[in-house]
Amino acid sequence: MNIKKVRDLIIISIDEEKAMVIACDSCGSIGNKEYDALKVEPFITGKYGVRVGILEVMAANAQIVTVIDNVCAEMEPTGREIIRGIESELSNAGLTNVALGGSTEENFPAFSTGLGVTVIGIANKKDIKVNSIEKSSVIYSIGVPKVGSELDYYDDKDIFQYNTLKELLSKGRVYEIVPVGSKGILYEAQELARSNSRIFTLECDSNIDVHRSAGPATVAIVCVDEAIEEEIKHIPNSYKIGRIK
Repeated sequence: MNIKKVRDLIIISIDEEKAMVIACDSCGSIGNKEYDALKVEPFITGKYGVRVGILEVMAANAQIVTVIDNVCAEMEPTGREIIRGIESELSNAGLTNVALGGSTEENFPAFSTGLGVTVIGIANKKDIKVNSIEKSSVIYSIGVPKVGSELDYYDDKDIFQYNTLKELLSKGRVYEIVPVGSKGILYEAQELARSNSRIFTLECDSNIDVHRSAGPATVAIVCVDEAIEEEIKHIPNSYKIGRIK
């Protein structure tokens, strides 16, 4: 069995044509319990706790089939609301027929909220957008870096959107798409170049902070052929940040 890790993804060969794509994420001290650092409803914990994994697997051009939630709290009421948030985000992403499973903590009381999420997808090997940069290209970031209470939890138009991801995946000269989390835009751009055995050159043409945390993947970077650069410029909150050579 062929298994490889590429950045935050694990890719497992199933047969000659198919591969499994797996992403994981976690969050802690985000909820409405006594010792939570960021006070939000557990619904929001679930909604944004699953977002990163969904975007990572979808960005690889895989079809999500399973989501596993490990809730470090009791089922009632915390776990139930976290699961409702996860289901809401799956719906926002247009995902149906996804098997949802997981576990809760029923033996001991929890005084802060924790959540671990695993997202599993299936992809055609020939279509996977991982380590697929074909030539020198440009890098754009899309979305505004936000974390914690900076987000409008229910309808934030500034952050990277699922419909934008689907639009990008449909374009032939989009080589790779990478969601950005806590390490920031510059880190992910450098990692993208490294994993493709290429070099990233920063050429930022805006005031966007390339070092700032993008929290629950409020930003994605996209590597595209220069021929479609004008199309990318018209996407809301898109900023050219550099080149890969």
